[in-house]
Amino acid sequence: MTDHTTPHVDKHWRDDFVVAMRLQDASGQQIGDALATVDVHCAESGETAEEAFGDATAYAASLAPQQAATSGLGASFAVGMFMGLVGMIVVPRAVDDWLMGTAFAVTIGDIVALAVVLALASTVMALPRLVLPWLVKARFSVFWLVGSVLMTVLVLAMLFLRDVVAEVDWRVALVVGVALLVASVTSTWRDLSTSDPVADPRFADAPRRRTQWLTALSFPILTLLILGVDALFRMVS
Repeated sequence: MTDHTTPHVDKHWRDDFVVAMRLQDASGQQIGDALATVDVHCAESGETAEEAFGDATAYAASLAPQQAATSGLGASFAVGMFMGLVGMIVVPRAVDDWLMGTAFAVTIGDIVALAVVLALASTVMALPRLVLPWLVKARFSVFWLVGSVLMTVLVLAMLFLRDVVAEVDWRVALVVGVALLVASVTSTWRDLSTSDPVADPRFADAPRRRTQWLTALSFPILTLLILGVDALFRMVS
């Protein structure tokens, strides 16, 4: 539901409410019904959603106190994101080793970076009610800052902790990396493919979600972009 379908509900309040309801495993129809009620009340009373119903998260909890506190995006989504990130790191390096004629080296920095990513993925899976609302509510600047710090830590670990733990053929690394990217798409799509849009009961047709495949293919797309940039630098230099 959008500003068009619920014009009397503040966008931030609505987004917080949807996230809170999703984390309580509410269906799209339940969320749509509740938002339609809020919108009608605000239109008739002139009150804001905050004034009439209080905090969005608390109001969502009052509507579904007995529902399971689980995320609508389950374990397969988190595992898919983890595999996609690892595949995105492995494939470009394997291609570089192919072009350079060298073996794929696994370093201490790689292990540290993998452990950090695994810890973050485990945190999201273990504490979805704390982590996911923060990700949604965080301002873009804060989200960008945190993401930049994380990527900096990972890059620095791989750059400076270069003691080699093991070496494998670049072909093996490439196959493993591609397999991880494919697995990330199928694992992520397993959650995203279940269509449960937030539908307004006052409208006959619910809007279709067209971003599932884009989200599921995000890591393969980013990997291709990295390979493209790397190829461009090689052509220039």
